[in-house]
Parts: sequence; C-alpha cells; structure tokens
Amino acid sequence: MTRRLLAALLAVLLVTGCSGSVGKDGIRSAEGSITGLTVAGEVGVAPVVRMAPPLRVDETRSETVVAGTGAPVVVDQLFVLQLTMYDARTGAKAISTYDPGQTAMAVKNTSGTLFPALADALVGQRQGSRLVMTLTSEDGYGDSGAPQYGIEAGDALVLVADVVSVPPTEVLPSVTGATRALAGLPRVVLEAGVPRGLDFTGARRPAGLVVRTLIAGDGPPVRDDSLVTLRSLGQVWGSRDPFDDTFAKEPILVPVGVGQVVAAWDRALTGVRRGSRLLVVAPPRLAFEHAGRPPLIPPDATIGYVIDVLGVS
Repeated sequence: MTRRLLAALLAVLLVTGCSGSVGKDGIRSAEGSITGLTVAGEVGVAPVVRMAPPLRVDETRSETVVAGTGAPVVVDQLFVLQLTMYDARTGAKAISTYDPGQTAMAVKNTSGTLFPALADALVGQRQGSRLVMTLTSEDGYGDSGAPQYGIEAGDALVLVADVVSVPPTEVLPSVTGATRALAGLPRVVLEAGVPRGLDFTGARRPAGLVVRTLIAGDGPPVRDDSLVTLRSLGQVWGSRDPFDDTFAKEPILVPVGVGQVVAAWDRALTGVRRGSRLLVVAPPRLAFEHAGRPPLIPPDATIGYVIDVLGVS
C-alpha cells in the first residue's frame, strides 16, 4: 500500500519515552489497568501488543501508559501522531502508520479524520506520550465494520496512539549569521539580512535535487516526523521575483516526512538544525509532488527555495 493511499484510507476510515509498565493482568498505569491487554515498547517505535482474543470491551476507555514531557496537544492545533489499530475480536493488527513504507499522520483533533473518542482523548496529551484505547463498536466502525482490514460489524477496537510532535514552543525570531555564496548556484538576494529573492545569473541548472546549508544552526535537528516552524521563499529558475515569500509574514508550521509538503522539503529538512538557512533547488518531479502547484507555474519548472528553520519539535 502506498503512503498516499494509506493517508487517504485513514482520513476516510478513522472519521520520546519509555514503555509502559506491564502487569500480569494488563497494562498498569497511574490511572489503573485495561485487563487482558499488554502494550510494550518505546514511543516512536511500533508497539508490541498482546491480548487474549476476543477481548471484552464493555466501554470505551483510555489510559496514558507513557507520560510525555513535551508540550500538550491543543484543540484545533496541528500535531503528529503514530497510530496502530487492532481488532479486539481477533487480536489481529488492522493497520499501523509504523508499517514499512508508511508515515505518521499530521492531524488536528477537529479535522474529522480520527474517531471522535480518540480525538477527544488526545487533547492534553504531551509530546512523547503513548495513549492506549479500547473502543466499543459504537465508537468505532459500528454496524458497517471495515472489511478491508478484517474488521467485522460489531467488532471492538484497540488503538495505540503515540504523540510524536506538537508545534515547537521555542521559536527563533529570525536566523542570524552570514549567508554563504556558493559557486554555480543561485545567489540569495538580501535586504538588511533578510532574503528577498534569488539571483540566477551565472548559475547552472542542476538535474537533481540540490540542498546546501547557507547558515548552520545549532538547535535541535528535524526528524522525519517533526513539526517545523519556518519562513521560506520560492522562485522559478531564471525568473526575477519569488512566486511565494513568507519572510515578510508570520512564520508557517509544516509537518516533515508525512507527505504533506513539497517533496523536496521532506528530503531537504530532515536532519537540519534549528537556526539554519537552506538553499534548495528542486527539479520538477520534486517541486510539487505533495503540494498543489500554483497555476502560473509551468509543470516543468525547476524551483529554488530559501528556507529558514526557526523552530523544531
């Protein structure tokens, strides 16, 4: 199953810490236990789930088995979730964002892409937390089931939800330092130290993706499931002016590694530290693979980007 297909299915169907301590009868936490169910493993790694099916689920319940120490999930605010779903009747895994080739989910609790009970339970969970839920059929798929996952009508569910990123709380006002000029690549045009465009004079158009660090930051690095606060500009190769520029606006928040931004950004930003300035030159196939192409930009355009990384979760 492709990453994009999984994301679409989750959107339709679901309308960094230590493992939780496991007792012989179930998960143990400060709040109690879910009898007959054990979950182990670290947040950010696929959970190890054991149950004796059919698991009896008389009510929808949730427990925080790993309490994160980061900022909390806030209503109507973007966060990144790793989600694994099991059928309580059979004990079989139905679907997981941890599966090979899949990615985490960047969602809001108000977006309508999660089960309502899960969306409510996630509010207030801190980055680095693991939440375990048992959902009755009524709070899950109900009488329709989800046959593509082996979930029949009336089946209860078990969910393991890892909150891996919330919006950064430490955000720089700007990136500071001397911007490097690199031979053969576009030059960043600066006004009072702020990027205003790219000068392509004398630059050689590359065939593939080019990523260069113009200013090296020393903050935390971007992971492939991070939320990143940044400013950027984009300019068609050879043109005089940017088609998009957020340097004169409020910073934007983007999820990295989940297929919701320009494909070149997913590749370029992973591993970059807060406080960095990047020059990214993207060939057409990476310029707008996961993001809508503005109508005035030709489909065969090479795009140059300048990106300042201000915050990293």
